[in-house]
Amino acid sequence: MMSRSWLSMVVLLGTTVGVSAQPYPYGPPPMAPGYGGPGPYATPYPALPQAPLPMAPPRPTTVPSAPAAPQALPTAPRAQAPSEQPQNPAMAATAVLKEGMDQLLAFLGQKEVPNRLQVAAFLDREIAPYFDFQGMAKWAAGPAYERLSNEDQQALQAQIEADFLRTLVTQLMNYQGQQIQVQAPRVGARGLVSVPVTLTRPGSYPARLEFRMHQTEQGWQIADVLADGQSAAAYYRVQFQRMAGQGDRAPSR
Repeated sequence: MMSRSWLSMVVLLGTTVGVSAQPYPYGPPPMAPGYGGPGPYATPYPALPQAPLPMAPPRPTTVPSAPAAPQALPTAPRAQAPSEQPQNPAMAATAVLKEGMDQLLAFLGQKEVPNRLQVAAFLDREIAPYFDFQGMAKWAAGPAYERLSNEDQQALQAQIEADFLRTLVTQLMNYQGQQIQVQAPRVGARGLVSVPVTLTRPGSYPARLEFRMHQTEQGWQIADVLADGQSAAAYYRVQFQRMAGQGDRAPSR
């Protein structure tokens, strides 16, 4: 049974559904004139003709260009690190679900069987983060959710979370070593991944569950659970719509 203050909020939900070569600076010294001093000849030696200056080598008109840098070899594409590689959505969602189930089974498989309070505390601390209770609340309230105050939205989410975990505690108290088999996941519309799970125990019929998962800001989370075809999210939507229609009368579960 829900409190009357909770019922009044639900009634509100129902009202709206990227070096240059320089020339030499000097020439060779000129040859000296002929020797004119005393000698056997009456006339001085004739002067030797002056040798012409050697021509400077021509100045290069262009500066030779530097050799071209060797062309870099094309680099091979960098291999992506494991965390950067795109992962199949179905496999990613299934891995998250298995992680949560392994934690739950390890807890339930302790030598000392946990009591109801211990199970409830474990679910709230370790298992609840795997569920998108905010998404469940949005779906249950429908269009009216966006017109609720933040306080009412949080209250609606808390109510669904509390009821869901309370029901899960009751079911887990009957756990008797059932074997869990995760079947092949399926990818549906809008990126929703459905992961079927079968629970088997000798001497009893297998129970079938289907976890519907989607990506949120927190990663892959469970948006809905189907038990033998019955949707938990749909159940809450029907219940809150019925609550809005019946006023203060709480619906029976």
